[in-house]
Amino acid sequence: MQTNPHPANAITDDTPIPLHARLIAPTALSEAQRLTLHSLCLLFARAVNANMTRWLGVPFTASLAGVERVPFYEVIHSPEAETRYATTLAIGPASHPALLQLDLPLVYLFVELLLGGPGGTSLEREPTEIEGSIVRSVVDLICRDFSTALSSPELEIRNDASLPARSIDRLMPTMDSTLSLSFDLLCDTQRGRIGFVLSSEAAKVLIRSLDGPPKTSRQTSPEMRNGLLTRLQRTMHLATLQLPKVRIPLSVVRGLTPGEVLTFDLFEDTPAVFSIAGRPAFYASPVDAQSRRGAYIAAPME
Repeated sequence: MQTNPHPANAITDDTPIPLHARLIAPTALSEAQRLTLHSLCLLFARAVNANMTRWLGVPFTASLAGVERVPFYEVIHSPEAETRYATTLAIGPASHPALLQLDLPLVYLFVELLLGGPGGTSLEREPTEIEGSIVRSVVDLICRDFSTALSSPELEIRNDASLPARSIDRLMPTMDSTLSLSFDLLCDTQRGRIGFVLSSEAAKVLIRSLDGPPKTSRQTSPEMRNGLLTRLQRTMHLATLQLPKVRIPLSVVRGLTPGEVLTFDLFEDTPAVFSIAGRPAFYASPVDAQSRRGAYIAAPME
């Protein structure tokens, strides 16, 4: 998942949301939806800033850092996951799964401040049971403010720590196309980040809510619709099948020789991505197809 390395440069009220390229066609956001989502995130940031400052007794600032569609396996296997506190959430009456991630230094700062300490402790371990109960109260406040900003019963966010931290990889299918909303935080002098990772089903509910009441669409005759569909089906589009992007040190690149096997920092079950007209559409695997190369379509990228 891409991150903003400079929390101080987080997004302000007038800055467009940095929607990354993986916001693909079926779930991409229109300009109107982006503006609506931006406004909702600003409402959340203002509310949580006021409430956390009052509750913790120190200055607290949250600002939108990014919105991204990313497969769930990249969320749970990212290097940052090792240094983050994670808890499961439930969204709406259908209890769609979601994940909240919070940098561990902020977790212990919250605990120490709520216990009356000066807030200078910096630890890199999992919270104890008592510390976890304090952190859950912080998560409850954050979820309440986010639910209020979204202002829809279908998007009420609840703390649902039904899975232990070591089992979070079972929260969603590994290839689920999640929607990640991340915020840069500044609590007193400690910087960090909080992220909401919504399952594809929860993301669909959120995106639908951004449109407001349904609009009456222009009626098209079946003959015209079928004629347009027939012409569209004859159009040709460029397609590619490729593995996700990886980082390779320059020293490795300079030392490459023909016949050498280059190992990527990817898990064995990481699928390739089949893109059509430059837009990722399916998870797939390369196969032989009657003396030609082909693609086995595993699952759509929702």
